[in-house]
Amino acid sequence: MDKDRDIKKSLEDFKDIDLKEEHLEIIGDLAEAYSGKSEDDIFVEIIKLNEEMKSEMDPEEYKAVFEKLERIRPFLDDEQQKKLDRILKVLKRE
Repeated sequence: MDKDRDIKKSLEDFKDIDLKEEHLEIIGDLAEAYSGKSEDDIFVEIIKLNEEMKSEMDPEEYKAVFEKLERIRPFLDDEQQKKLDRILKVLKRE
């Protein structure tokens, strides 16, 4: 039951997202760039991206990124949640 409620809440949060064609192109480009890479390679890229975000974003924006990552949790299976936990643990230590 809690998972259903979390999914409904997350869907409500996503209803305000207005994906434009340029956003879809960016997502497609990212998918293409990372296809064929190992999880470890992608993990290293995430760490690099985090360093850039930390230096370029104000603290509120940076915090909002982590809040959004937590909001997708209900949509993930157990294995994906473990990967998200691993990423968040490393990023929050930096």
